[in-house]
Amino acid sequence: MAKANFLRTAGAAAALPLLFFGLAPLPFGVVHTGTFVLCAAGAALLAVSLLWDRFDGGPYRIPRRFYTPSDPRRPVYTPLWWRRLRTLLCLMLALLACFGGAASVFMVRAAWFSPPAPDATVVVLGCQVIGDRPSTMLAYRLQAAQNWLDDHPQSVVVCSGGRNDGGPYSEAAVMQHWLVAHGIDESRIYLEDRSADTGENIAFTAQIIAENGLFPSLAVASDGFHQLRASVYAADCQLSAGALPAKSPWGLAPSYWVREWFGLVKAFLERLL
Repeated sequence: MAKANFLRTAGAAAALPLLFFGLAPLPFGVVHTGTFVLCAAGAALLAVSLLWDRFDGGPYRIPRRFYTPSDPRRPVYTPLWWRRLRTLLCLMLALLACFGGAASVFMVRAAWFSPPAPDATVVVLGCQVIGDRPSTMLAYRLQAAQNWLDDHPQSVVVCSGGRNDGGPYSEAAVMQHWLVAHGIDESRIYLEDRSADTGENIAFTAQIIAENGLFPSLAVASDGFHQLRASVYAADCQLSAGALPAKSPWGLAPSYWVREWFGLVKAFLERLL
């Protein structure tokens, strides 16, 4: 019984951060696959932990596996529907953990163990803009690009991102304005303002590199969780890619990290189809 109580407590404790990081982005209007998966996984784990033997009987009944003839309580079976449901929930949680763990190993390697070539062409992957200002997440990506460009004066940068939500400025234009304001010469900046997703970011950037004879290797300025998928799309365009991992807002990073697991599945399926 002590072991069972420990497992229930550990499961409930593990469920709470899943629920927290699944719900944390909601006040900022951020809702995506990652927030849903974290909330669903947290709720499932909490339910299994708290209700594992809830249907085995009350204070005057005992699960049949613990019953002895001298016990005054009546033995009961766990209902079949609950045995099947809790088994299914445990199986789904285990599969998610295995899949996410395996994907995360490759994501970490791509983000923090894949430095760019010294002459790499920097590409800043687009993110939400607010009017003529970058969002916090995009500002972190621009800071990562600026740091590289300051240290590598021979490098140029492609600002990649179209308009989002019908705004007056493209992501690329907002990024260009930010970089110029922070000391990057405008002659080093190329604009790619047609893309709407990561695949198009890389594909259209590859066109700019080919048309302008730029160095055919990328230094991808984006969040760490984004780097592996960017490198997959770069390989499809016959480009090598190194990482310039940007800082991520701590309250948003876990849900985006989980969302990226499914983005990787989508990227690999696109390769096959």
